[in-house]
Amino acid sequence: MRKRRVLIACKIFEEEINHFLQREREILDVQTVWLDVGLHADPALLQDELTSAIDRAKAIGEDNIRILYGQRCLPGIERLAAQKEVSVASTNNCLEAFIGDNKLKDFDNNHTMVMTPSWVRVWPEAMKKFLGWSEVDFRINLGRYERILVLDACLAPLSDQEILEFFDLVQVPVEVEPLNLDHFHDIVIKLLE
Repeated sequence: MRKRRVLIACKIFEEEINHFLQREREILDVQTVWLDVGLHADPALLQDELTSAIDRAKAIGEDNIRILYGQRCLPGIERLAAQKEVSVASTNNCLEAFIGDNKLKDFDNNHTMVMTPSWVRVWPEAMKKFLGWSEVDFRINLGRYERILVLDACLAPLSDQEILEFFDLVQVPVEVEPLNLDHFHDIVIKLLE
């Protein structure tokens, strides 16, 4: 009998997690609880939302709970996980979960901001909602980058219109490259074991 797991994760991972769970449906029984993208901009709110999600899962008898959030998204997430007796992924943030820390540092050192299609779709509204950014704020905060590299696993590719609208907002060239999900799948498998 497959043991049921509850995965509490940032909605930024929704397409990739659903793809992974569809592939592994014969061996994994996972219920997902999605938390809003951008909560990392308000650590107190993120901690409250995580705590509430864990408590709700435990209240209905679930005790095999996993968290897929980066340790930089919520400083002290490991302490929270230990207190609640749940497991947390070993990754610093969502982008590191996709490509690894070393590659992410290389991109940053080359003045490249890395995103996924999901981030391009939700980032503008999340920054407006949580940080109150205007168009000027987007351009000032992204001004140090020479390009934005969108790593795309081709699960829900960006349209040309979406790329153009994002460029119009941030005024930084946008490039798209394929994303291999092997690193991400390894992290998820370790978390769900």
